[in-house]
Amino acid sequence: MTLIDALPSQGRPIQRLSEVLANQIAAGEVVERPASVVKELVENSLDAGATRIEVWIDQGGKRQIRVQDNGHGMSATQARLAMERHATSKIASVEDLFAIQTLGFRGEALPSIASVSHFELESRSMAQVDGVRLLFRGGVLEQESHVVIPVGTRISVRNLFYNTPARLKFMSSDNTEAQHVTELLQRLALAHPNSDFKLWINGRESLDIRAGTEEYLTGQRLAAIFGDDFLDNCLEVTSQQEHISISGWIGLPTLSRSNTRSIQLFVNNRWVRDKVILSVIREAYRDLLAHNRYPVLALFIQVPPESVDVNVHPTKQEVRFHQQKFVYATVHRALDSSLATLGQRTYQTPQHPIPPHQEPAESDPLLARLPAAVSRPVHWDRSDTAFSTAYSGNRGTPCKVSEGGEWPPASLLFRPKDGPRSDALASEWNRGSSAEPLFSPESMAEPPLGRALAQIHGSYILAQTATGIVLVDQHAAHERIVYESLKQAYAKEGIKRQKLLMPVILQLSQTEAAAMAQQLPALADLGVVVEPFGKQAFAIREVPALLADGEIEALVLDLVNDLEKVGSSSGVEARLEQMLATMACHNSVRARKKLGLEEMDALLRQMESTNFSGQCGHGRPTYTSISLAELEKMFGRR
Repeated sequence: MTLIDALPSQGRPIQRLSEVLANQIAAGEVVERPASVVKELVENSLDAGATRIEVWIDQGGKRQIRVQDNGHGMSATQARLAMERHATSKIASVEDLFAIQTLGFRGEALPSIASVSHFELESRSMAQVDGVRLLFRGGVLEQESHVVIPVGTRISVRNLFYNTPARLKFMSSDNTEAQHVTELLQRLALAHPNSDFKLWINGRESLDIRAGTEEYLTGQRLAAIFGDDFLDNCLEVTSQQEHISISGWIGLPTLSRSNTRSIQLFVNNRWVRDKVILSVIREAYRDLLAHNRYPVLALFIQVPPESVDVNVHPTKQEVRFHQQKFVYATVHRALDSSLATLGQRTYQTPQHPIPPHQEPAESDPLLARLPAAVSRPVHWDRSDTAFSTAYSGNRGTPCKVSEGGEWPPASLLFRPKDGPRSDALASEWNRGSSAEPLFSPESMAEPPLGRALAQIHGSYILAQTATGIVLVDQHAAHERIVYESLKQAYAKEGIKRQKLLMPVILQLSQTEAAAMAQQLPALADLGVVVEPFGKQAFAIREVPALLADGEIEALVLDLVNDLEKVGSSSGVEARLEQMLATMACHNSVRARKKLGLEEMDALLRQMESTNFSGQCGHGRPTYTSISLAELEKMFGRR
């Protein structure tokens, strides 16, 4: 290559960088902290077919990192070549670059790490009797020798950033760096269940996750990342849409966090941080969580390798889908479908914590180890024979609360202050205290949320179930019931438009105008009628009735932006649902309002037939349950 002499503003001529300096610059992109080194080395082990990976770190990885695997290993020639920049066995052509099926592929990791550390590589392939040992200091090979080791590779990285002290200033404490390594291995273990993972921190075993896809071992991995309570408070996600597969586990809305660290996303078993998928997840949980809370979940997206670009970020933590709108829509549908099975499920105290390094007893069924959705329904199917039998009366007849065998209608919940009532409704309200209860023990067995016993402090309903007691927040529960009813009614009637007395005129740039023109039909479907109004100008003539008093110009621009990104817009829906939620809150029974037993029972029955009734619109639980066993334990009876 011919160098062209030039004098830039600094007065220095253009020249080639030395190999060591080039590697150190690459290390600045690839090696952010000790966990980055562990990531690159462990991903290489997984690409090499390793089923057992062991990691040792000292002082958070700053003093030493050692990774050993039982992969296919390398010969001496291959090992030397692996230490050169852009040398890899994982791609051989441009076509391979656009269909990546491995975790690593750039061929930069090993030489970059070696350039900022004391680096030792030992490896042996099945075809070799002895292994090879290479010792590097600051990226320079200092020694090569034979070594006796089992098939596989062992890499030691000591004194990380010893020759770039400025980088050391940005390192956190040993405990913090060790925690980053732990979280990294937990994520990799979740994505690669066919490999063992072990971690030692300062000589002490910290993590031991065994290979296996059976329920107990999968539960162990989930518990290691999210805690034991996740197992009893999550739903399984399984969806197949053309060439896209979605699977994983999502936490109940009442199991939420204050940040996104508990949202684990994997694309083709590669952990990623995709901002748009994160927004899709927030959208799915939109009216189940407060705006400052985030769900807990592990979501796996499998797509053909050629339909995703993993080469858009130096650390490969971001990806770009070729059919991104379709992928995002598929993820949204999968989450919606699983969340729809919630019924009134709410947070449950973990009943079956997984002891470390201990198999469950033979008499302890594994069905309790994973989320209920994996092994049994999480909602009540009234068409199911088991349901009818479980809630039938002593005479063995199915429970029939109303003529159609359904729970009481919403109209029975609370007595209206004014206005006409049907004779049937009036008769229900005019029953005296001596009348037959709405739900008598003779007519049915205990329903899921039991029967009301009393009202506490005018705000909470105490009910007895077949297995314990339930406390219900009457306002939160009724708010969810009214809100879901309003949503259903609105869905049936469609989005009612309202014409503006004076159209709102938008003056847009050329790019914005082109985007607006393309999305006019989609905007009309959302209840927003926009028409061209001269060059690069548009007139907003109709908007959803509930939003007519809002900031219309900002609303429309946000909608176009949503439609451009994901092919659909949550903007109108979010604002509409916010309005409906406000209406539900103002039309719900308030705290301190006294209720009769029939009213309380009707509220419980309505909860049992309402979607998401286990939590209010802010993700807080609407009820909590205490089992008889827990009560007996409280009073020392067991």
